[in-house]
Amino acid sequence: LSPAALELIQDWRAVAKRTTPEDLVFCTRTGKPISPNNVVRRWVAPACKSLNLRRATWLTFRYTYSSWSHEEGVPSKVTAELMGHAKVDMTLNTYTQVMPDAQQEAVRRVSEKLFQIVHSPAGRSELTH
Repeated sequence: LSPAALELIQDWRAVAKRTTPEDLVFCTRTGKPISPNNVVRRWVAPACKSLNLRRATWLTFRYTYSSWSHEEGVPSKVTAELMGHAKVDMTLNTYTQVMPDAQQEAVRRVSEKLFQIVHSPAGRSELTH
């Protein structure tokens, strides 16, 4: 976990009623694990609605994590391992989505390179023949 996440959990534990090492950090009133579907229904869906966002599911978080990791330059193998994938293909081909800004940046870079080639005295690049 990141230092920020650890700090949030420590703050939560400071006010939690159940604080023994065996207790769950997030649980029902009776100390049982919270159902993932209940988390989405009770907290995620209402938050999305109040922010006028599409309904999110656990898969939404996986797609977002994979895509943001890729966008931030995290090695694909690292992201795959953190997501529990045996193969990088699963991470890249199923979960990683190309962000619009990344597409625009790719077009800008290639256009810039083309502009340099067209306007160079030799009229060619070291990458062309």
